Formats: sequence, structure tokens, C-alpha cells
Amino acid sequence: MMIEYEKETTDVPRTKRRGGKPVIRPEVRSELIKVAVLLGFLALFAHAGSGPVSADPGTVGFRLVNEVDGSRSFPTGGAHGRPLRIYLWYPASETDDAPLTVRDYVRMAADDFSPSPDAVAGGRESIPLPPQLAQGLSEDELAELMERATAAVPDAFPRTGPFPLLILGQGLYYESPLTHFSLCEYLAGHGYVVATCPLLGTHGRLVSIDAADLETEVRDLEYVLGRARSLPQVDSDRLGVIGYDLGGMAGLLLAMRNPDVDAFLSTDAGILYGHVSELPNRHPSYDEGRFVIPWMHMTQARFVRDARERDGQSLMDRKTFGDSYLALVESTSHGDFTAYAGFGITRAVPGYWGPRDGDGRPIHEAVQSLCRDFFDACLRDDSKARDRLRQDPSNNWSGVVSELSFKQGEDAPPMKDDVVQMIVTLGSRSARSKIETLRAAYPDSILFDEGRLNWLGYHFLYWWDRRDEAVEVFELIAEIFPGSANAFDSLGEAYAVLGQTERAIASYRRSLALDPNNANAERMLRQLDAETVSPR
Repeated sequence: MMIEYEKETTDVPRTKRRGGKPVIRPEVRSELIKVAVLLGFLALFAHAGSGPVSADPGTVGFRLVNEVDGSRSFPTGGAHGRPLRIYLWYPASETDDAPLTVRDYVRMAADDFSPSPDAVAGGRESIPLPPQLAQGLSEDELAELMERATAAVPDAFPRTGPFPLLILGQGLYYESPLTHFSLCEYLAGHGYVVATCPLLGTHGRLVSIDAADLETEVRDLEYVLGRARSLPQVDSDRLGVIGYDLGGMAGLLLAMRNPDVDAFLSTDAGILYGHVSELPNRHPSYDEGRFVIPWMHMTQARFVRDARERDGQSLMDRKTFGDSYLALVESTSHGDFTAYAGFGITRAVPGYWGPRDGDGRPIHEAVQSLCRDFFDACLRDDSKARDRLRQDPSNNWSGVVSELSFKQGEDAPPMKDDVVQMIVTLGSRSARSKIETLRAAYPDSILFDEGRLNWLGYHFLYWWDRRDEAVEVFELIAEIFPGSANAFDSLGEAYAVLGQTERAIASYRRSLALDPNNANAERMLRQLDAETVSPR
């Protein structure tokens, strides 16, 4: 697939900030990039420097990549496929090239929204501003902010990894990665590759809080994950997910259905207690039994105080496996968990926040620091970071984090699908000893899904020509679920197929005793009794 690169990143000035070294002209650099494109997406990130991650922020590289997911559709003026703008930050080799300004990010973000026709007609000089900036800052403050240099250098050569990969999900009303660019730069400066994409609805720009659009965000993040994970400087064995607001719901689902995710961090997302939309709980992929990785949830303290009195048990209370952290932030603004908190905005912005009395920058810095400590602890096994997360928050985040609680989780068990696959791969007889070891260590309810095992038994019995193993699987189900009428009904059927009539009769009788309304067991007992009296 041909990959087109966002023009804004190559339009950023490439003048040297110091020294008298020669400059690569923009048109020459553009040609070099085209060559890299012809060699493929991975060629852009070839070997270009090395060295350990420093305690101080290193150089950050940035790329904006336009791709199309051809497996889906989107109303894009006749084009086929779903467009995805992948924002990518990464540890880069030291360079004298000029970094992006806030204006550069705002210009890129304009294409993440649907600007009005008047704004589009005005050309690129009249950049459509998000309301948080347009209404939150005075003209002088906005002018100063737009020219402020950021930490990211466009197209900088990446450093040799491998570096852990972080995928970030955006939130409703904060759909552009402009919302979290400073956090992404911060993490990339400390040795992470960070990738994200704008939040878009399933069939258009408008995003709804429903299962369809939530699934769309999960699939977008999965696409970004797949593309970023193939980069040579990415460590595929160290993967973290960050989710803000609706992105927190999507991130939780991604963590539940992708066993490769090693750690999950959610910020001000409606997942700790029940959300009014009943999402993500009513999404088909929601399965708390699969949420077994380390998790940190950061949110406004006021919400949790109210919910503890009103709603009782939280997701953290129910979570058994994998360590969990809950950081309560003394804030009254959803925007404090975004880059906007770092801009010093004090004015009210209707639909986003009211007037501020204090400075949001300490909250912004604390959020970044907590993110880094969490992923350093989980993905780098950094004991110092882990210790900070388990100390009194006043030691490191005084006045911002009022509570930082820790719940130690048990070691994660195998997933139910893993147990099924073990039986398929090893055979039911060879897998039995391993299953007994697992049953001694974990409750049966954690390891086995009756319906899935029953489905496997029928595959062995009829479709995979492994009938003897089918009996062993159905015997295992009846042993694990002794109160299940269906388990003994299926076992009776397997015995009957193998000609073990007496065992089949005993099994069907047991099923009928558990469920006197089991018409199938009654019918099979009459048939088997008749065959016993008058054998063919």
C-alpha cells in the first residue's frame, strides 16, 4: 500500500538553530522521504543512533502518517477504505533541526475535525482553532502560545531500540491528538514509542457513545498498534495502552481482548464505576475475567468520593489478577488530564470547563509523571518507579494527588481460550495432567467456560474425527460442572455415539435428574432402552 505523508510535517522550517553546518533543503529532504516511502514504511525507521535512555528527556522525533484501512469504509468523497492519521512520537538521535511549534500541531489538528466551509475557504493561514484555545485564551496569550516551541522534531532519525510501545486512545470532544501531544512527547523523550490517531465515528465525523462507535475506536487503535508494532525500534514484547475518556473504554476493551497488552492506564474515563451509557460493560468484548494485567486509573477525586457512597463496588474492587493503582486528582476539570492544562488557560469554555481559580500546570505535570512511573514500573521493571507509586502521594505529587491507593493482584492465570487450545494441541489425555495442576492453583470458574468446552467436545465428536477425546472432554465438563444437566446430556450423547450404551443411559438419567424438563434426555433414554431390550 502506498503511504502518503502529511504535508504539514514537511512544511516545518528545517533551519539550524545553532552553528554553521549546511542545511538539507526542504525539496531535497522531500525527495529523500519519497525514496523511503518506496522502500516501505519500515525503511523510514532504519538504524540511526543508539544509547541508553537517560533520566533527562532525550530528543523526540515525530511523524504524521496518512494511511487507509481498506477493510472498512468511510464517506471520504469517493475514496475506498477508512482513513487513519497516525501520529507517532519516538526517541530520536540528537539533531539541530527546529522542533514543531504549537501552531504546527494546531494546523495538523485542523484536519482531525470538520472545520466550517468558511474556515476551509480561508486557507491554511487562517487555521481553524479548537474552542479550548479560541475561547480559553486572549489574543495575546494565543499569539504567544502558537509560536511556542515543543519537544518534537519532525522527521528526526529514530534511535536504535528496542523501546516499549504505547498506544493512546482519544476522548469525546477531545478527538484530536492535539489533546495529548505534550504527554506523548514527554513519554517519547523518556524512551517510549507512542502512537495514536484521531477519534472518528463509524460512518462519519460525529462520534456517539454507543457500542458501534466504541468498537470503531477499538479497531482504529488495533490498526495503529499493528502498524507501529512493526517498526524495528519497537520492542513487541513490551506493550502499554493509554485511554482518556471514551478512549479509556476502548483501551479497556483492547486490554481485555488482546493478551499481548502488558499494562493499561486510564485517565478520567468512566470505567471505574458504571457509566450512564452502560458502556463498556455491555460491549460484546467486555470480560472482566480477561482483565488480568497491571492497571492504573487516574480520575477526579470528587467523582470517586461520590461513587463510593452511591455505587459501592468498583472495577478495582472486583479485579483479582494484576496489580492495580488508583490516583485521585484534586481537580474539577476533565481538561486537566490533557495538554490544555499545560497552556495556563484560566477562562471558562462552555461545554468544557468553567473559570479556573488555580493553575492547571501542576496537574498536567503530575499526570505525566504518574504515567511515566506506571509504565516504567510495569514495562521496564523499574523498582524506583514502583516505590514512588506505593508511597504517600504527598512525597511526589503534593497538592495534586490526594490519594494513591495500591491493590496487589494475584498472578494471572491462563485464559480460558488458552486452556481450550492446550487440549486441542496436546490432546485431551496429555493435557489432563496440566489441567489438574491448574485446577489446584486456580478456581475452576477462572479457567473453564462450559459452553466453549462443550463446543470443543462436539468438534472432537463429529467434525475433527477425535471421538475418544470427545468423551474425555465431556467427562471433564461433567466433573467441573456437576450441577449442569447439559454437561451430562452431552456426555450421554458421546457415549451413545461410541456404542457405550450403559454409560450413555446413566449419563442421560443424571441429566434428567438435574433437569426434569430435559425432553432430549427423555427421548434418548426411550431410544436406548429400546435398543437394549431389542438389540439390532
